[in-house]
Amino acid sequence: MNLVSNALKFTKDGEVEIIVRLNKVEERFYFLEFHIIDNGVGIAVVDQDKIFEKFVQVGRKDEDYQGTGLGLSIVKRLLGLFGSTINLESDIGAGTSFSFVIPFEHDPQKTKKIIDEIEVDLTSSEVYKILIVEDNLINQLVTKKIIEKNNYVCKVVDDGFAALDIIEKENFDLILMDINMPLMNGFETTKRIRLKKVTTPIVALTAFDKDEITDEAISSGINDIIVKPFEPIKLFKIISYLIKEAKNVG
Repeated sequence: MNLVSNALKFTKDGEVEIIVRLNKVEERFYFLEFHIIDNGVGIAVVDQDKIFEKFVQVGRKDEDYQGTGLGLSIVKRLLGLFGSTINLESDIGAGTSFSFVIPFEHDPQKTKKIIDEIEVDLTSSEVYKILIVEDNLINQLVTKKIIEKNNYVCKVVDDGFAALDIIEKENFDLILMDINMPLMNGFETTKRIRLKKVTTPIVALTAFDKDEITDEAISSGINDIIVKPFEPIKLFKIISYLIKEAKNVG
């Protein structure tokens, strides 16, 4: 999602390709080779080693989208968890290609066992209304799809100011709040929501390590934190618990 989001951001008039190929099979592991290719602005050779460092952004104009500069650092870290690395081919004006290989275990018996042991029902008899505050379009689509699959009603806004506006007009059972947003981050947005005496449970969605932001999250009025990428089951457990707790208090 991070790589595709970046490709779309820096390809104004062109195309972005997502290609997945079976690289090899070793016993029960299937090695999938991913390519995210764009024909956008490209990255200068001298900058290519820097872009995987935290908080480094290159080749941006003042009017461009200003993110946190964490995207590629997080991608590199996630791939490291799979024992994989990322490859980059790019040049100014010629576009960019990122590629990596991840081994996926194919074990039908193990998969069936995991599914059989799931205790949480992902379909809810109660229809809760959830607000998603998220500036990344792809994250919006994915999170909305996960939420609506659980039979919840879902609204999405792009930034903190839009969130403050919509809660004046509508009531929600829970708010999913992205932390790393331009204009106004999730901490500040939550503080302003709490200043309005709104007690709706707020769950922070973040790519930061949980320990790094816990103190600031608590002080801003956030009820819980989920680290992206998250497991839907864990998300729904937290949503269900916080909503029921809020209703019991109310």
